[in-house]
Amino acid sequence: MSDLLYTQYALVKQSRQVVFQFLEEKVLGDVAKPLSVFKDKTISYMYVHIANTYIAWAGNFSMNDSISYYDQDEPLNISQLQNLFTQVDEIMERFISYFEGDPTQAIKGYKWPEKYIETDAYGIFTHVITHEFHHKGQAMTMARLLGHTPPDTDVMRF
Repeated sequence: MSDLLYTQYALVKQSRQVVFQFLEEKVLGDVAKPLSVFKDKTISYMYVHIANTYIAWAGNFSMNDSISYYDQDEPLNISQLQNLFTQVDEIMERFISYFEGDPTQAIKGYKWPEKYIETDAYGIFTHVITHEFHHKGQAMTMARLLGHTPPDTDVMRF
């Protein structure tokens, strides 16, 4: 079953590459332009937030890592965002490898001092990738509001 997780994550990375290519070729410096309809957040903010979520759940919570988070409010350029996601990819490689023997084993603990969480690798994996796709949609809407027409960034592109 771990092959499924590797395959799914490869599809997520392919979709993300389409986004980064679009940002690099069309959006450029607008990745750091705040939009009032998104509470003055930027495309850069969205992608740093996505990366921090992978770090939080797949790294720090699931594998007891102590990886530092990135400042979501400090704008990053496209190259910096791509480098950040190289780290995310490494975390996900380790996560899938770590849980491939038993992806249904309990992952539990306190995420916040008052909030006890119990799930498994499938739950964490599903959470982080659906979270990415949710915010990717917001980032593509932001790009459109900035005057750029986004490409099809779904996993299955036609």
